[in-house]
Amino acid sequence: MKKIAKLILRVATIFCVLFALFFATKFSFAKFTQIQIEKKRVAVERNLLASAELVLYKMRYSDMLVVKKRQGFSSAKSFVRYSGILRAGIEDISQSEIFVSSDGKKLFVKIPSCVLLGNEICSQEIFDERQGFFTKITTQEIFTEIDEAKNNAAQEILADGLLSDADARAALVIRQLLLPIGFEDVFVEKFD
Repeated sequence: MKKIAKLILRVATIFCVLFALFFATKFSFAKFTQIQIEKKRVAVERNLLASAELVLYKMRYSDMLVVKKRQGFSSAKSFVRYSGILRAGIEDISQSEIFVSSDGKKLFVKIPSCVLLGNEICSQEIFDERQGFFTKITTQEIFTEIDEAKNNAAQEILADGLLSDADARAALVIRQLLLPIGFEDVFVEKFD
């Protein structure tokens, strides 16, 4: 009877040890997997937040305009050539939302829509300035004309679909930036 009791006690002890090892392994594997997923999420955030502003398109444009002014019988005319740079992209990439799948193989990123980031004049030159005797074109009038032409150029470029092109390019750039971290697939979509 003592041998049977010892055998039952040994079997019960082995069963308890195996049971404890099984749950310890399962818990530690789950914890290990969770830590790995968190490391990947942090790496994604670090890579995305490395650029606070993500410029996806930088377009140069130039034009020539004629500034005319007429007062009575006197007139003035100036030819102005200018060039500018238009930038489109994501204004604040830190607003992105990041989701890592439970197995750590897929990444889902929601990004803000692209906007016009800037429209600056780089250079301007005045050619063939003809001033009338009573009429003069001021520098402020030239700047006003250039500013109006700059805004018109930006509206034309935006009407051609620059922002939708920038949104598509944003998804491609972010996907290529984050795939090397170790994900099988990266899904990028913009906020609606």
